[in-house]
Amino acid sequence: MAVTRRTVLTAAGGVGVLAAGAGVTRLAVAGAEGDRNLPSGEPLMTFASLPDFFNGDVADLSVLPNWDQGLNSVNAYWMTAIDTCLGAVAAHNPDAVFLAGDLVEGRWNLDSDNRQLFGPVDQHAHPEAIAQCKSAITKAGNVYYSFHAKLFTDRNLTVYPLIGDHEILDDRRGPLNDRWSPSGHTKGMPDNRYYLVNHCKDVWANHFTRPGGQARFDRRPRGLASEFTAYSKSFGDHLTLIAVDMFHHHKEGVRLGVFEGQLRWLRDEVRRAKARGHYVIVQGHIPTLVPTRWLHSGRLSVPERRESSFYKLLDREGVDLYLCGEVHDATMLQRGPGEPIQISHGCIFRYGFNYLVGRLYPDHQLVIDLYQVPLVKASTDKGLWSADFRKRQRTYIEYSSSPVHQGRMVSKRGRNVVERTAKLGPYHPQHDPYAYAGHTGTQMIQL
Repeated sequence: MAVTRRTVLTAAGGVGVLAAGAGVTRLAVAGAEGDRNLPSGEPLMTFASLPDFFNGDVADLSVLPNWDQGLNSVNAYWMTAIDTCLGAVAAHNPDAVFLAGDLVEGRWNLDSDNRQLFGPVDQHAHPEAIAQCKSAITKAGNVYYSFHAKLFTDRNLTVYPLIGDHEILDDRRGPLNDRWSPSGHTKGMPDNRYYLVNHCKDVWANHFTRPGGQARFDRRPRGLASEFTAYSKSFGDHLTLIAVDMFHHHKEGVRLGVFEGQLRWLRDEVRRAKARGHYVIVQGHIPTLVPTRWLHSGRLSVPERRESSFYKLLDREGVDLYLCGEVHDATMLQRGPGEPIQISHGCIFRYGFNYLVGRLYPDHQLVIDLYQVPLVKASTDKGLWSADFRKRQRTYIEYSSSPVHQGRMVSKRGRNVVERTAKLGPYHPQHDPYAYAGHTGTQMIQL
């Protein structure tokens, strides 16, 4: 179909543009370069990882009772693009899909256009404003999180998600540990995000880790603030995933990293898994090791780096792999032989899409392949609505039907890396042919 302003505006409207899960596109990825020369025999487990999958508000707002026929947050072109990319992931038949945060844009305490689709909001920190924002966040989460969850269930993809900064209303510029201010102001402007963090986490949990009020994961830091934003899950008797909440809400703000009771719980879960001979993956939203490649990112990271209690625990307890997102490009880092391996990856969907596929074999050999689905065309026009007008999304996007293999990492018996190629190879910031920044290869069109 030719892309014209008429067809795009029609698709950007309300009811009738969605067919989620109807006719899932399964691309012929299995014969791609990355699947060649794998170890003999069947893997014990296959997982995919795609943090920051949307990093934008994507859903059909026409389901709202007060729908005003204005701009929607999805259209037919986005649904085709989503089907293409999730079809590429599904073609690998993963046993699990890891989602390390930032499914949404999440600036739901704002309403730039005063549409009040989720009700009125006010950025001040007084009780009435906080109550208004909590109500709006609940309603927005019900729409966006439900839509996202259905995208995966319709494709028989089981997700293991995580809290990112966008799930708690997004960060703002400034020192890393000072981006959610208890002062109620940022740069002299009202800013009540600090007072809404815990409610945001509850809304997220009600969709992903506590659906219907029932705990999804038995192994979790019970009795702690992170009880429903952190969890541990074992797959068979060979691999354990531990997801951690890296946004520690305390009286002075939001500190980045894992601390106190959650850190002790993490230690115990790692030891439990290691005692059973498991390969251990920890999933968190932000990098610990830097520098990394990045694209359109606030570049949150653990400020103390290798001196952080979190990194020291990963190292001391023998965690095999740390997966994170946030930076919207892919980099593998290992500071020394036998130290923890970190892979930061993912991308904002309106700018690009990449994902990892990991296969664990009986000899504890882990093979990780990085794939990119190229975004071949996108519009300069931004007609998909967001509560913050500055975060409106491209009206038209078109993804390639041919995923590209971008690199491989092979480790044996934990952190012994025996192969790393292309974009998962050594990273040299000053001499880097692989970065997304400036090289996405997307043709921009005017509608």
